[in-house]
Formats: sequence, C-alpha cells, structure tokens
Amino acid sequence: MAFHYKIIVVFFFLFSFSLTSTAQKQLNDYKYIVVPDQFSCQKKANDYQLNGLTQFLLKKQNFAVFLDSESLPEDAVKNGCLVVYADVTEHSNMFKTKLKINFRNCNNQIVFTSEEGISLDKEYKVAYNVALRNTIKTFQNFKHNYIVKKESQPLVSIINDVPDTIIKSQDNTSNTLVNTEVKINNLPVSKQDLYTAQLIQGSVFCYQLKTENNTIVYTILFSGKEDFYLVKGTDAVIYKMNAQWILAQYKNDVLETKAINIQF
Repeated sequence: MAFHYKIIVVFFFLFSFSLTSTAQKQLNDYKYIVVPDQFSCQKKANDYQLNGLTQFLLKKQNFAVFLDSESLPEDAVKNGCLVVYADVTEHSNMFKTKLKINFRNCNNQIVFTSEEGISLDKEYKVAYNVALRNTIKTFQNFKHNYIVKKESQPLVSIINDVPDTIIKSQDNTSNTLVNTEVKINNLPVSKQDLYTAQLIQGSVFCYQLKTENNTIVYTILFSGKEDFYLVKGTDAVIYKMNAQWILAQYKNDVLETKAINIQF
C-alpha cells in the first residue's frame, strides 16, 4: 500500500510540474492578461464576482492583469499580441461546480488551459469562488515573468499613420444612393462592403463579418484598443475614425483604405 501511495504522489507531482512548466513556456510569451467583464459562462457581468476575483488571483501570480473596461498600457495598444485573454469556462453538473481558465492570444488561439477547479458546495456564490481558487492552484508553483521575443515585431498602429488626404472624399454628396453606392460621412461605401458582425463563441470581442448572404468575408480580432481590430490572415486592420469604420491594408507597400459599414 505504501509503495502504491508513493507512486500516486510521484505521479501527481510530475503532472503538476509538467503543467507548471507548460504555463511558464506559454504564458511568459505575453506581457498582459485581459479579463472580460463577463465570461462566456456568465449571464451577467461579474456574476458571483468571478471577474474581479480572477483579476485579483492572477495578479498574485505576478501577471499584469486588466479588465477589458480598463485602459491598456501604450505598448499593448500598439501591439495587441502582447496580450492574452482569459476566459473562465464551466463544466459543472448537479453535484460539482467545475471551472477552467482558457487563455487565448490575439489570433484567437488557446495557448494554455488551466487545471480544472472543483467545488462540492451547494451555495452558488461559494461554489464558484472555491472552484476558481482551486483552478488558480495551477499556478501555485509559477510566477509570471514576461520574456521578450527577439524576433517579435510590434504592431504598427495604422490609425495614427493614415494621411488625412487618403480618407477625404472628393464627392461632398452624403446620405444618397448612387449606382449601388451609399454615401456615409462623405465616404463611399459599396453595398458589397456592408457587413453584419457575429461574435465568435468563446472569444473576447472577436467577430466574423458576414454579408447579407451570410458569407464570411473577414474574421476580425480585438487588438486591445477600442474600435481597433486585426483582420485575421491578412496585413489589414479595421478601425473607427470619425464614426466611420475603415479597412486599411498595405498592398505592394502602398496603403489602401476604404470605408465599410459594420452592424454589431
């Protein structure tokens, strides 16, 4: 019995060490964590005070943690890929409350998933609190230490670099329909550039932009800066300027911009 007990102890030690090593390898690549005001498993913002508790507990592990309603540091605004986004997911049943934390990068890829935290408490608020604290035990032997990648390049904010002359329309007509073009704030928006944004399930402010025929044209990823998105798989960004959404993209080293209409 003693021998089998020692094997079990060694097994759990190795498992915990492996998980901690994985966390160090994956999460040290990111400088900041953003915690949403409402997780995908919640019915309302900060339900059972999970979001504030998540921020508090991760800060204790030496992470720089922000709620998505808070302003990010300047380097995170310029380079959204310095940020990893935390989302608490629930896998409970009638007897147990079970939570995990998924960490997604700027490309909406899960880079690390915590160990499952479990609580047997019947009172919801206590159960969620205990389960989350048990989930954070994944990091009990880990302190975050951001490691700068030599090969990484900061994302240049095209918003600040777009010349005014590029976005100025030569036509002063507004709010008129002319040859399948709708004029919005003096910027021509083709009917082909009218999109509906559908939130990607489990993501933090990442959307699929669809046409009226339900065709996915772009997948946009939240950069960490308000009204500023990366377009997945391209060298393009989408941002809002003067109440108008703009798609900006470099083609053959030439910046091209066009106005688009997005319905969120």
